Amino acid sequence: MKNLKFKNVTIYISGANGEQFEYHKNNEYKNQSKEDIINIFKLEPLNMANELEGFDLSAMNSFNTYNWGAPYIFDGVACEDIYDGIAIVNIQLGGDVRGNYSEPYICSEPECISLQNTFLDIELTNGEMYSMSCDNSEAYFNTETFDPYYIDFEKNITSDQLKELETINEI
Repeated sequence: MKNLKFKNVTIYISGANGEQFEYHKNNEYKNQSKEDIINIFKLEPLNMANELEGFDLSAMNSFNTYNWGAPYIFDGVACEDIYDGIAIVNIQLGGDVRGNYSEPYICSEPECISLQNTFLDIELTNGEMYSMSCDNSEAYFNTETFDPYYIDFEKNITSDQLKELETINEI
């Protein structure tokens, strides 16, 4: 365990088609621009209202993912059945969540916006890998001996940290 350190600590988020994207890596947030978010969730600009034809717009529910503590914040409306409908969303562009939203976009996979599943991958300097999924939509990993959002890569891993990592892989 001497000289054993964290090498890479990466948090991924699931986007459209279940594709994984970096959300946070080695103490730095990733994919935070509007263009990144559009790409992750495969959003299309709402240019023409006729793109909504064929969907039951009377049965749409409003939402704001801020209320769910989701990593990316959207405000919008979605069909009751998020697996067989669409959502019309605005991307929160920073600042107060009561404002500063983008123009409207169509999301053909509203479940990816609703779920925003996250995963944590940890690589140690000896090549060992540890992974865990998040049991909430907040990208909050319930670790007791380290914070995956801030790692001191210069410090050796403690025995308690190694025990916790080994426990993660047992689950």
